[in-house]
Amino acid sequence: MWNTEFNRWNSVHLGYDLAAFIKYILNGFKMNNFKIYMKLGMSAIRCKMEYKVSFIFFIFAIFFYYFAQLGIVYVIVTKFQTIGGWNLGEMAFLYGLFIFSQGITSLCFNSLNSFEDLIINGDFDRFLIRPLNPMCQILCANFEIASIAHFVLGITAIVFGSIYADIYWSVAKAAFILPVIIGAVLIQGGIRIIVSSSAFWTTKNRALVHTVIYSAKEFIHYPVSIYNIWVKFFLTFMFPLAFVNFYPANYFLQKSERTLFHPVLQYFTPIVGIIVFGIACLFWRIGINRYQSTGN
Repeated sequence: MWNTEFNRWNSVHLGYDLAAFIKYILNGFKMNNFKIYMKLGMSAIRCKMEYKVSFIFFIFAIFFYYFAQLGIVYVIVTKFQTIGGWNLGEMAFLYGLFIFSQGITSLCFNSLNSFEDLIINGDFDRFLIRPLNPMCQILCANFEIASIAHFVLGITAIVFGSIYADIYWSVAKAAFILPVIIGAVLIQGGIRIIVSSSAFWTTKNRALVHTVIYSAKEFIHYPVSIYNIWVKFFLTFMFPLAFVNFYPANYFLQKSERTLFHPVLQYFTPIVGIIVFGIACLFWRIGINRYQSTGN
């Protein structure tokens, strides 16, 4: 029966013509389905909140981790005045853009970090036979409400950086901040989808998750301009984390254009986000199309 259901789902939703693919994506966001996803998400949040002491300790752990990193930046800037020409206020703003978008990403895409467990245990099969988008089900099954710590830290860092760096918030800048945040979330979320999709081929991808999701983000805690040309090229055109905070920060801070490959790149975060997320969805689609149950 499972094979019959999966083949039916596969033929309807995963055909290779473009119209079917677009319909597959949009079907996950129908209003009726959206209500179901919201209920799944609220259920996940209630489960997180059930163990209140553990939840509070986890939030404090997040605060401590990021405050410690900010402390390191503060010590370096205090000692050397600037990091690659970026002062304390500019560094705080750069860090704030990353932390805030990271919070939204963790809230929405946290469940993908343990996607290999769904594959290994055969639990992913349950998502396939339901009349809902599998990815949306997975994303809503484990909302990380503790990401509120990221929001508080991110907003604090952005406000502090804006004041300390004396940013003039014109109408254009105020209007551009939301597309930048959305683009940054799409970039980080798209990367998580791609990494998770690798489990369709490798089954296990824990090492890749730790390397790409957790370790790689350390690169953008500092201005990308401090790295050599090859690292800057990699973080711009191959693994575009520089668009999460570095390039848009150059726009808001009106930094020197000498640190950019081209000045127009500081406006590209929303576009890069759409491209990365589109590639990620395509990669997920190809992976799910060749998925075979582990049989557990």
